[in-house]
Amino acid sequence: MARRAARSTADHGDWAVPYRPAYIADLDPHTADQHVAIPRPPLEAAVQRIVETEGPIHRQVFRRHLDELLYRSGRGTRWEEGTLERLVKEGRLIDTDDFLDIPGRPCAYARRPLPGLTKRPVEHVAPAERQRALLGLLADQPRRLSAEKTVTAAARFFGWSPTAGRAAARLMADLYQLRDTGAITGWPDELEPGAES
Repeated sequence: MARRAARSTADHGDWAVPYRPAYIADLDPHTADQHVAIPRPPLEAAVQRIVETEGPIHRQVFRRHLDELLYRSGRGTRWEEGTLERLVKEGRLIDTDDFLDIPGRPCAYARRPLPGLTKRPVEHVAPAERQRALLGLLADQPRRLSAEKTVTAAARFFGWSPTAGRAAARLMADLYQLRDTGAITGWPDELEPGAES
């Protein structure tokens, strides 16, 4: 008797993509003076590229990436504190509950962890991305998942335990929000994306 292949994360629709950390080439050494801070234009460009690549990105993850970039470029970890705030104030970036992104860009993807890479904690995955995963899972299996099974599937998608930690509670709160806004129907036993999703 032939065995049925298990469904893998690769079987998800185009909403599911691998999480790839931003790779930013070192700053051009000709633009930086060894004794002063990095000039404003290259620093702003680096900040913008990190957010474009990884947004929505939590401020802590963003800072870690930028500090690594500046360390590799020989500048140390000091960087101009006002750069990020200036870009937000100018409207070139947005900051929503400590997640940075490009203004007006919808969250079209949920990013699953690549094998061997550290999984992002639930606190570092934006609510919009968690909700995108929930909606994607429901679109993949309309009317076949209950609220609890959807939360379990989403936790597994992100590499989290569905029973331990804060992931299940956060995902359930996201699911309630999707229900309350009409983004899902069939509550609580036969969920599917609503007409507006």
